[in-house]
Amino acid sequence: MAQVAGNAGRPRGSAPVWGGNGCLTNLPAHRGMPVGFATALPPVHAFHPATFVERGVAVPFTTPVLMNTRGRPGERGGFDLIVPNPSGGRGVYILSWPGVCHICRPTLHDARLAARLATLPAVSPSEIRRAARAVLAEGLAGREAQSAAAAADVADRQDRLVSNFLLLTLVDQVEPDPDAGLPAARTDAEGFARRARRAVARIALKVATSADAVAATIEDMAGAFSGIGLPGQTPLPRIPRLLAALRALQEESAAWSRRPKAARTEEAALVAAAAQLTLMCATHALSGAHGFTTDMVDLLRQWSLAPRAVAERLARPEWLLDGWEPICALWTSAVTDWQRIEVLTEIASMVPVLPREAAAWMDMEIDTESITRFRKTVLLNQDWRTGEMFDLIARNEHLRALAA
Repeated sequence: MAQVAGNAGRPRGSAPVWGGNGCLTNLPAHRGMPVGFATALPPVHAFHPATFVERGVAVPFTTPVLMNTRGRPGERGGFDLIVPNPSGGRGVYILSWPGVCHICRPTLHDARLAARLATLPAVSPSEIRRAARAVLAEGLAGREAQSAAAAADVADRQDRLVSNFLLLTLVDQVEPDPDAGLPAARTDAEGFARRARRAVARIALKVATSADAVAATIEDMAGAFSGIGLPGQTPLPRIPRLLAALRALQEESAAWSRRPKAARTEEAALVAAAAQLTLMCATHALSGAHGFTTDMVDLLRQWSLAPRAVAERLARPEWLLDGWEPICALWTSAVTDWQRIEVLTEIASMVPVLPREAAAWMDMEIDTESITRFRKTVLLNQDWRTGEMFDLIARNEHLRALAA
């Protein structure tokens, strides 16, 4: 459904821009945005994807107009960007990077990130996060974000080591050493390593492969588990931390929506409802991923036969939570009531659309349409778009540091 408008009723200070159907739509006149230009943009479409791949992955651009942009594989190859309607209205544009440059003047960070995204072998939250972090490491979003990216890399490596250790511990529990007493403590690294090698050798016989192959499989699985962690893992890895942040956002936005005479209560209710639905789905997916570890022999067999299928199941929590990290960061960074009033409209417009595929992942009926209907009752007037561009770029670079 195209959503375009002519000059009649065009807001003061906006520039007429040609849409792909030959009609005019409205773009606010921002610093750094061409004014009075005409280009063959595609029509604006209502956007309710069927699958997570169709929805695309959140791309952490710093250019204000590109906030909440998503990327997905192009129909004819390449990389498509799903850009929210720059006029502040409903709907999205499906654009290539050259098309994006027609509607705004991207930052150097965003141009470099787009170049990296065009070379990705696959589009997934983890791939885009790695590409985005590599751009941050170049210092293109400021020193704060650069330092945060380095710290996040260290944390990810630590999470992978911990996951590897815990998986080996589970193997040791499945195949306890008959000549040993109690399981080795974590501090006894050398003793545990010897026990782990013996346990791997014994379990290799059950899965009809070599001990080296089992060890390599466990190391590969550690990479897939590093983001979601294993049951009881401390400190919490990235996905459980994001779940905790989303739970706090849900509780606080729901409380805000019930405040008498408060501003932006409808936006707060929308955020709370969407967060609650996402929490239910992501918690279920995380529980299912952790459930794989209850039978390590079966997990090793499944991974050996179809590693991609298992990895996709383990990645479901990340797909479900994709796009919520900057929302949580925005909410957390707003510490006063006035600041939260300012960001509520923005984050309400950023709430990810939950694809219908989520119901299949949950193996139950979920009302994904309720959030869409709720969204239509909220006036997303995009007041934040009237701010100074450079101030918003600096704000977005700070958010990149918080969500590196």
